[in-house]
Amino acid sequence: MTATAATAPADVYERLTNARLSPAQRRIARYVIDHRDAAAFLTSESIARQVGVSQPSVSRFAAALGYARFSDFKRALQKWARSEMSTLPPSVESASPLAEAIGAEVANLQWLGQSVTLEEQISRVGSALMSSQRLPVIGLRISRSFAQHFAYLGAKVHPNISVIDRGDTEAKESLARAAAEGATWCLAFILPRYPREACDLVRYARQIGLRAAVLSDESFATVGHETDELITVRLGSGLLFDTSAAMNIASSALLHAMADSNPGASQDGLERFERHATDLAVFED
Repeated sequence: MTATAATAPADVYERLTNARLSPAQRRIARYVIDHRDAAAFLTSESIARQVGVSQPSVSRFAAALGYARFSDFKRALQKWARSEMSTLPPSVESASPLAEAIGAEVANLQWLGQSVTLEEQISRVGSALMSSQRLPVIGLRISRSFAQHFAYLGAKVHPNISVIDRGDTEAKESLARAAAEGATWCLAFILPRYPREACDLVRYARQIGLRAAVLSDESFATVGHETDELITVRLGSGLLFDTSAAMNIASSALLHAMADSNPGASQDGLERFERHATDLAVFED
């Protein structure tokens, strides 16, 4: 536990570090944590000037933490600052944002590893995805890179995998075409803030008879989205943008499970890729 966590009143510290915040709000939170002694006695206008945001943004930030008014947040912050001044040795410094982010991701990976159902679910979903003759992989906005990475590696073991990274009618046409050509499943990466178009594509896929597996965080299930298989991870939120080490692990584990479910076809695909890579001198090694 860091010195900050050990000495701060649990309520305000937990809200600052665990609330789901926008990137702009995280900048405010980072400023407040790093300059709590001063920030506790500043007006919302002064905090806004220090961070480079608008005054209403600071008010919305306080509301996002669960405080009815900025003054309520300010009082909680003052209690935190006074508590630290009376209990924290002057020589002790809080961890850097990078160190805190790394620590949070280690905890996220440990939580993932302690799941009693994850391994069986990964195996089950991987086998189902591998059995789908066509496999569309959905990923919009921040999730696009995860879908592209999964499809790039997945193409080495699955012969008909494709990426859907847009949310228009053409995307729905792609899903319908995949279903007509033998797809029984689709896979979607949907990270916060859960793009509406991505959720609509999952709903549409299920309407046309596809089953849908979704990789997301724990909160996805609470916002009412339906899916056949939901694989959840925890994301880091200590930096300006989310960190996602656990998502990378879950994605790679799913690819591994796909290959394990049909080792013969997977090996053929891997060897075919290696032959092409050699013939085309793809790599320098």
